Amino acid sequence: MTSPASQPTPPVSDTAVTESDFDTRTRLLEAAGPVFASSGYDRATVREICAAADGVNIASVGYYFGDKMGLYREVIRGIRDSRERRFPTPQSELSDPTEVLRAIVRTLLSRILADDPTGWESQLMMREMQNPTPVFDELIREFFQPLFQRLKRSLHDLTTEAVDEHVIDQLALSVVGQCVYHKFGAKVIEILIPATERKKHFSIETLVEHISAVTLSALAHTKSHGVVAPPQL
Repeated sequence: MTSPASQPTPPVSDTAVTESDFDTRTRLLEAAGPVFASSGYDRATVREICAAADGVNIASVGYYFGDKMGLYREVIRGIRDSRERRFPTPQSELSDPTEVLRAIVRTLLSRILADDPTGWESQLMMREMQNPTPVFDELIREFFQPLFQRLKRSLHDLTTEAVDEHVIDQLALSVVGQCVYHKFGAKVIEILIPATERKKHFSIETLVEHISAVTLSALAHTKSHGVVAPPQL
């Protein structure tokens, strides 16, 4: 009779391997985010990330993500996907062009100013905006460009005449700039505007109304000053 010690080890099931892989991959992603946020992509090391992931083998980064850049790309993609799910790009269910504009501004502000329960996501996204890595182009094209194009369509819908495309581009970028400033200029705003005023007048909804009103006024000014596309010959 074979003793228990000499019995062959039962094979590991495919399910167990998959769960183990998922656990290791998840631990790496959860550890990498704070490290990239605090150190930046260039200064963060794979060794530091693996240590933060409870001693995951360094080779695991190459196995699951290809390299450090692949891991970084997945961390950024996770933040992007989470905010897209929470604040999706407005579709065509709204018929009033002004309400469409407000919905887009609300989405932009919500994505930019979203609560960050992790404490590091916003810091990492700020780093990426200020010191772009090769992931930046992908981030803009996949995360931001669809919303930007939707914004431009809404501005076209608000005009009754053919407006030069560069004017629409300028107006759309003006909307984006106003939204982004409330993130990048947060410390300046804290110094310039008393806390009671910020609480009363700087919520997302009040900013939506302000930015939308400014944009509608700019459109009216554009039309009244004849900044329109030349007729097609």
